[in-house]
Amino acid sequence: MAVTIVHCADVHLETAFTDLRGGSRRRAALADAFTRVVDLALRRHADALTIGGDLYEAERAGPQTARFLAAQFARFGGPVFIAPGNHDPHAGGSLLARGAFPPNVRVFNEATWLSYPLADDITLYGFAHTPAEPGPPFASARFERAGTRIALAHGSDTARCPPGKRVTAPFTARAVIESGATLLLTGHYHGGYVERTADGRPVFAYPGSLEPIKFGEGDRHGALVVTVDGSRVEVEQVDLNRTRVHDLACDLDGAESEYAVLALVEDTLADLGADDYVRLRLVGRPQHGTRVDPALVTDRFAAALGTFDVLDDTLAHDYEALAREPTVRGHVVRDLLEAAHTDPEAAEALRYALAAFDGTEIAPCG
Repeated sequence: MAVTIVHCADVHLETAFTDLRGGSRRRAALADAFTRVVDLALRRHADALTIGGDLYEAERAGPQTARFLAAQFARFGGPVFIAPGNHDPHAGGSLLARGAFPPNVRVFNEATWLSYPLADDITLYGFAHTPAEPGPPFASARFERAGTRIALAHGSDTARCPPGKRVTAPFTARAVIESGATLLLTGHYHGGYVERTADGRPVFAYPGSLEPIKFGEGDRHGALVVTVDGSRVEVEQVDLNRTRVHDLACDLDGAESEYAVLALVEDTLADLGADDYVRLRLVGRPQHGTRVDPALVTDRFAAALGTFDVLDDTLAHDYEALAREPTVRGHVVRDLLEAAHTDPEAAEALRYALAAFDGTEIAPCG
């Protein structure tokens, strides 16, 4: 008889979301997303729900978070297995250690592999983060029980670490295979993917965060449905996110008027709506004297979006050409361009200085 597991990770309940306005709405969307995971598990008649770490932010989660999770675990009713991650490590006094969850919840509490039988021929092995940073979880792991062996841990695939992402509990596909694990269900990377052997067998799988957390993450955000039928293991990716995060650029090169600026921005945002959180960078060189007003752009389009931040990186002048002028303006431009290499505020000062030379006003950025 086939066994079905629904797996999620990186829920990050209580995330502050400081990178964009609208953080409270995005934080609330994370709880909504977790209820959809439970809905999926119930709809697929899952035999178990597994969570691969970073269920919540330890420094901000409190009694409300615990009550919410306890209610959702009870609503599922089946076995729930949690492998704590680096944002929710198992420690004395932590939410995961207080025992406030219903009896169907099992929390792995050591940075070593502990086993639990899921069925006669299926064993689940769990590995926990604790306050001490764990080493490579598969360094000495050997899973030798008969049947299918599912590993559950929060860690970093060293072959595909995203730029700037912290490496924690590192592993390789080879290490997973050599440990004897049939499949690793993991978390930590917010863009979901499944690593497979050359013949298509899944080795490990990231579900991705339930909702996008930061700019630049992968496109897959949701849960995995794992089906174990004898020796055959299948992994299905199910996208569950409703919010989207966009880091966009609008090229204003040659824009001859404020009307043209607004029209170009409107085209850039045409397919976006209330569930889209947008950071828009205005770039290019509009025609001389064209007003570029980030405050007006924000006012015109923000109401239709989840949140909207506008950064003005347009060039009102050919700075290099102006720097060659044998004039006071040329001298000022040369000095400010040189200063901009080490002082980010010099670029903004250059915009204001040239506006003063032109006798025009510009709106402040931000």
